[in-house]
Amino acid sequence: MTGNKDFKVLFINCNTMMDVLLPVGLSLISACLKEKGFGVKLFDTTFYKTATETGDEARAKNLQVKKTNREEFGLVYKDTDMFEDLKTMVEEYKPDIIGLSCIECTYELGIEMLNNIRHYYNVPMIVGGIFASFAPAEIIAEDCVDMVCVGEGEYALVELCTKIREKQDITSVQNMWIKQDGKIHKNGIRTPVELDDLPFQDWTIFEPRRFYKPMGGKISMTGTFEMNRGCPYSCRFCSDYGLNKLYADNGGYYREKSIKRLIDEMKEKKERYNLEFAYLVAESFLTTKRERIAEFIELYKEVDIPFWIEARPESINEENIKLLESSGCEGISLGIESGNMELRRNLLGRNMNDETILKAFSLLEKSSLRVSANNIIGFPTETRENIFETIEFNRKINVPGVMVSLYNPYKGTALREYCDEEGLMQKDAHAGDYRSETVLNMPQISREELLNLQKTFPLYVKFPKSEWPRIENCEGNDQEAEALYEELSREYTEKYL
Repeated sequence: MTGNKDFKVLFINCNTMMDVLLPVGLSLISACLKEKGFGVKLFDTTFYKTATETGDEARAKNLQVKKTNREEFGLVYKDTDMFEDLKTMVEEYKPDIIGLSCIECTYELGIEMLNNIRHYYNVPMIVGGIFASFAPAEIIAEDCVDMVCVGEGEYALVELCTKIREKQDITSVQNMWIKQDGKIHKNGIRTPVELDDLPFQDWTIFEPRRFYKPMGGKISMTGTFEMNRGCPYSCRFCSDYGLNKLYADNGGYYREKSIKRLIDEMKEKKERYNLEFAYLVAESFLTTKRERIAEFIELYKEVDIPFWIEARPESINEENIKLLESSGCEGISLGIESGNMELRRNLLGRNMNDETILKAFSLLEKSSLRVSANNIIGFPTETRENIFETIEFNRKINVPGVMVSLYNPYKGTALREYCDEEGLMQKDAHAGDYRSETVLNMPQISREELLNLQKTFPLYVKFPKSEWPRIENCEGNDQEAEALYEELSREYTEKYL
């Protein structure tokens, strides 16, 4: 297979600015291609100034995380022109195929990059990623796009590149929509990959500074590891709803990697990259068999670096907390999403009662783990009163980290279908970055009010109610409101961050 090295793949990672957490998907696809002898190179937009502020800056401004000094770790912007740098790489590397990886909020920039390439270089161009899986018809209609990967890309890309290299027919490659001779070939979904059969991730395609991830006010060499893929639940605001639907007739999307395989990869990467922190990709770390958690905790002693997880409230009990504390788990994020139980159950598809959530946070409060509560505001039909129910709910749980995102109707989710039906977003509009923007036009609450509630949410949660009139005065956008917000922000930062 060594002859394949003559066949070169260029990936464009059209990323949100300064989001340095390593993407598992691209790392695995690169590893699979290299395993079969193909050449792989990456153009990464992470360090180009493609937006007015980073996600971390938005979160720090809205009092959700501590400000970090990323510059001392070399996390600075490139001072060159992104499109010129891309042109230089394309013309020097001379790839045989170009693949764009993007999410919904970076899609428009990604397509602009592919259109730009078409002016000076002509090879097949493919788009993949979570957004591509749910919007293939929109994407394949772009003049600059020849193929769209729907679903998993590891084996699909290897088969596609092999067939192009061997000059074989590519129109029947599963997981692919192929545009050829004026016709679009829409192929079905292949069997989901066995996670244990995949090679370890390839991180050599990234710049070394991609490993420096801000977390909890400090910056650590961080690795991302896939513990399982997908989620057994189908919350209506989450893309796992769409993935479960996409793979429903093909064995289902959710599957788990064996603990031994996961630990072997973590050990190899820790040694090779001097990792100081691990982020585990598991939509709900504790939603699995107890034996699996116990096995992870036992074998993780061989890795022995702090790690962060996400979990669902109903999976929290004293036994699980003790296991996590004994293993080096530093922090845990739990989703509240909304403090209104009816909205949570009927609109979001999160079938858990208030008592379950309150009990989970009560148990965690007694632990040594750093706890963060995830909230979302701006759901369709949600009112200001509903948002204050979420604020009141957070006041009951006394959690150190109050995270609040703006709801965005991502393609592939059940709520996106609802928003389209109700005309809550412009036709052909794309969802934005949940940390700083919302694209919905709702009759009951304005975008401006939502943005102001996002920034004041932590203040309403932590400050005494006697301060609420002052906090409400911060919700304006005039100079007086901004000065008051600055004053209260300083006080909040000193006390709670």
